[in-house]
This record gives sequence, structure tokens and C-alpha cells, in this order.
Amino acid sequence: MIINCEIVKKIQAHDRKVILELYKQTFNVLMSAAVQYKNNREDQMHIVNTSFLKIVTGIHHYKIGTAYFSWAKKIVSNTIIDDFRKNKNYKALFEVDSIIEDHGMEDESEIDNDIDKEALQKILDTLPPATKLVFSLFALEEYSTKEISKDLDISYETVKWHIKEARKRLRKLVHRSKKIVEQ
Repeated sequence: MIINCEIVKKIQAHDRKVILELYKQTFNVLMSAAVQYKNNREDQMHIVNTSFLKIVTGIHHYKIGTAYFSWAKKIVSNTIIDDFRKNKNYKALFEVDSIIEDHGMEDESEIDNDIDKEALQKILDTLPPATKLVFSLFALEEYSTKEISKDLDISYETVKWHIKEARKRLRKLVHRSKKIVEQ
């Protein structure tokens, strides 16, 4: 389905057949973005359905001729950020000031690039929720550290700490899995 003026008008007119077809074609893209941030299926479906509702109600914001799926993935990212903010205790997840002072902020090298996407997702799922969110926005969605800081309303240093912590944990897990494979 190509999203053109006619399709947009049908969606705005609440044409169920067109909306259902759009959902079917968009589902895998939305779900693949949701699984990067949420571990359980119920939470993933909540993100997918909330995002799709935002797509349908905000279809007038879509610029015809641009990449629809990129626009949809951005909506998923924003929905995940909004969902994370709704958690009353989300600020507590980011309180790492004492950890930053204890461990410093030295730079560490990147993890190896020879890991497949499925293995990476399994490793990401082992990260604490706040660290997973920050690292996924940074590494997978290519948000800048300043954008993450602003969007999540946390300090720049906290964003850097979560990225560093994720890299450290990922590196350990990758090296541990490589040792198992070599044996």
C-alpha cells in the first residue's frame, strides 16, 4: 500500500478496511521497534497499538512522498518515551549520580561488530530497563546524547553513564558467549 492523498483521506474518514490494511502492513515494522525496548509481549502489543492509534489520528501530519515506515518508527520511539515517562518512578531508574562518582566516566572501546541482530536483542533484554532504553535510543535509533537527555528529562551525564554501562555489560556478555563457542 502506497500512502497517497486518497489513502490519507480514507483514513481520516475512518475507512475501516483501509485502516485494517494499513495495520497489517505496518504491524511488523512497529513490532520490530517495540521489541527493542520492551521484553514482554503484552507491553510490546501495547506500544504497537498505541503507536498505530497515533498514526491513524495523526495521519494528517504525514508528508506524502516521504518514507512512511521511518515516520511510523519515529512515532513508536516517541510512544516508548511517553510510556516510560508515565511510570511515576521512572526518574528513580536514572538516579546514577553516586555510581558515576564511584566509577568515573572513562571512555571504553566499542563492542565487536560481528554479533547478529537476534543475539544482540537477547543481550539487550538483559539490561536494566532505563539502561536498555537509553542505549537503544542511542545505538539503534541514532538519537544524540543531547536528544535523549532532553526527551527523557535526565542529565547529560546520566545518559552517558547508561550508554557506558550498557557497552560494558554488552562487552562482557559478548566475550563470555565467544568463550563458550570457542570451547
